[in-house]
Amino acid sequence: MSFTDNFGNPKGLLGRVMLVSMDKEHLPMAQWALERIKIPENGKVADLGCGGGYNIKRMLGMSAKAKFIGLDISDESVKKAQKVNKDELGKRVKIIKGSAEKLPFKDNSIELITAFETVFFWKKLEKAFREIYRSLVKNGCFAVINNYGDPNVDWEKKVPCMTRYTAEQIANMLKTAGFTDISINKKENLFLVMGYKR
Repeated sequence: MSFTDNFGNPKGLLGRVMLVSMDKEHLPMAQWALERIKIPENGKVADLGCGGGYNIKRMLGMSAKAKFIGLDISDESVKKAQKVNKDELGKRVKIIKGSAEKLPFKDNSIELITAFETVFFWKKLEKAFREIYRSLVKNGCFAVINNYGDPNVDWEKKVPCMTRYTAEQIANMLKTAGFTDISINKKENLFLVMGYKR
């Protein structure tokens, strides 16, 4: 596995190191986005592509009773996220291996679904968005948080396992999947796109 492949699916020692460094690098983006996302007091929140589970840990402190599910395709990510959230594991937190394209959730069962810096690595984005829509309760929210990066850099060449999308492209795909009340927030190269299941 190449170094860049670890961005989309961390594996081995290199993957473990990357999970820690990615969290530090993504911390300002996560803090900015979490100021704008309403974390429910009750119900379920799912973080897709949860990586090392650090955003789950942050969201735990923002809700008194909500339960959190972290999902990632990487074994290393699942192990790290379980370790980071060990105090709440089996109580308010569950970490599982899985894909956004085939979510292991019942219809209409999740209040909030987040995707921090991960959708650029999903192979079938529109299929995943339909799965997310299916899984959300009525009035449930899906939040996509990403750093588009320097628009003058060919990131797909640097990181072949990724495909960049603009906030507007994400918003259009959400609309196609059935989401409404779609909003876009931006700060420099960061963006937050939110859509609701009405």
